[in-house]
Amino acid sequence: MKTYLKQLLIPILSGLIVCNFYSCDSDDEHTATPIAPILKEIKFPSENDIIPGQVAQINGLGFAKEDIVYLSNATNQKEKVEVTEITDNYLKFIVPVEAGGDYSITIERAGKQTVLNGTLKVPFIVPITDVILPSGNVQPKSKVEIQGKGFEAGDVAVLYASFYPAGVEYNLPLTLNEEGVEFTLPEGLYGVNSIMIVRGERKSNLGTITIETNVGDKLGGGVVFWVNTAKAHGYIVNMSNIGTGTEQFGPEVNPSDAAGTSQSMGSGYTNTQNIVKKFNALQSANNWPEWQGVKIAAQLCLDNSVTEGNAVYADWFLPSREELIEVFKVKSLLAEKGVNIPANNYWTSSEGDGETGWSAYYVNFYEETNIVSEICSKSGWKIGVLPIRAY
Repeated sequence: MKTYLKQLLIPILSGLIVCNFYSCDSDDEHTATPIAPILKEIKFPSENDIIPGQVAQINGLGFAKEDIVYLSNATNQKEKVEVTEITDNYLKFIVPVEAGGDYSITIERAGKQTVLNGTLKVPFIVPITDVILPSGNVQPKSKVEIQGKGFEAGDVAVLYASFYPAGVEYNLPLTLNEEGVEFTLPEGLYGVNSIMIVRGERKSNLGTITIETNVGDKLGGGVVFWVNTAKAHGYIVNMSNIGTGTEQFGPEVNPSDAAGTSQSMGSGYTNTQNIVKKFNALQSANNWPEWQGVKIAAQLCLDNSVTEGNAVYADWFLPSREELIEVFKVKSLLAEKGVNIPANNYWTSSEGDGETGWSAYYVNFYEETNIVSEICSKSGWKIGVLPIRAY
């Protein structure tokens, strides 16, 4: 049996040796078949990190230096992009300046392609770089210069702010200069404004500029009576008192049913909202007949509306104690600017210290210069209402 196996194996082994010997030079005749790139753990950049014309980075595993990158939009238009750097862990490429919307990414290697799992979201923005905005305040109706690269003829600057009436924004044509662009502020702009550059359907927010304001400025539906040290934020008083001059703060209630207000600067708007909300809840629960159909002082302020041209200012509120005292301090200047505040006591939106249920503070405008502000009965006193708004 052993002799038979030896006789069988010797020819086989001899054949293998001969075959191997004569095939040594045959490797050059066979090449590896290319396959599509195998890429894993792909992570696309956030839309907020993408700027057309700038470098974007996609992370993952399996990239190679010979990779070619294509972007395809929703209509399957494919564009080869410039690759700036590739490692096994990421690739960097320049997003086309005209790009905008959702794109798929195709990686090509040795003629084979792989579409990455995910979407590159490119914002429709105007690619402006090296932007330098005015560092200090700019004056109303003055020329504003913005430095930067990428501006084009036909670009428009849109200025807007939360304190402007709903739907109001200012579209300003830009003039190109050596450093960037310039434009002139029209009348009516004030405070801290955001600047957006618009080019067709593309938009880019550049930041903010501060248009200086001063006490006595007539704007925003009234006259400015207080500004902060930066002259960027402040308060505007209505051009006159509202209502009859004999309005009520609201019903006297238990301390537990007080609105929970403050006397400080900056609290008037919240005070007003809380007072109206609490009053409506109590009236709904108690159905007091004497308060049926009555508009309390805070509600009168919320309902106040001032129209100037196409702008409707409707964000008025009942001032806090400290806010109304600031109005009193400059009432002579306000009168010179056309504000009509008849001699009267006026409600604040600040409930009394320790007596929050039944009392609220007023400010005495009968006085010439002495500041008089005490608590009084919410329902027993019938006095004036003077709305303000903030910016």
